[in-house]
Amino acid sequence: MAETDTPETPEQAREKARQADHARLVELKRSAEAARAEVQAGAYYEGAWDPWRKLAEEYQAALTGHVAEFGGNRHEVEKSVWGVLHEAEAA
Repeated sequence: MAETDTPETPEQAREKARQADHARLVELKRSAEAARAEVQAGAYYEGAWDPWRKLAEEYQAALTGHVAEFGGNRHEVEKSVWGVLHEAEAA
């Protein structure tokens, strides 16, 4: 850290952690959606949905953890995750 740099405040550190966790939620949701699209595009077989189900459950657990850790409304957090995904698709 340079002498002119000010140390990170606890609020800044918490916001940085929240943003990093939100980015993790986006990647988990992106993976789950890719798995869903893959299984929908292929032929059905027993267990075809298992990879999607596992990823979807992981995302839901992470979403629950995010709201517990950082607060906020679960629906609003999920909306913001979808917003990031749709922005990336539009780009």
